[in-house]
Amino acid sequence: MKSTQTHVYQTTPEELTDNILIGVDAKLKEFFDKYTPPKKNDEELLTVDETIKILKCSKQALWNWRKNDILPSYRLGNRVYYKKSDIYLKLIKQE
Repeated sequence: MKSTQTHVYQTTPEELTDNILIGVDAKLKEFFDKYTPPKKNDEELLTVDETIKILKCSKQALWNWRKNDILPSYRLGNRVYYKKSDIYLKLIKQE
């Protein structure tokens, strides 16, 4: 038969709460030291093909929305990009 040692510690509920909070604080600090939130200026730019996949529309529809200022676009050289946040802002909930 295997015997195990049992340790009984006398702690008050306040001491137990303090010990738990210290452990949680340590883990949260460790997490936030590793985590760097994305900057607001670093928004993801999508190509035309990626935008079409998200919106499930044709190139012609996307071009019409861009020309009618429904969906803002951004140019870099001869390439057109769309901000992901702009796409989600333009989506309207249908009731």
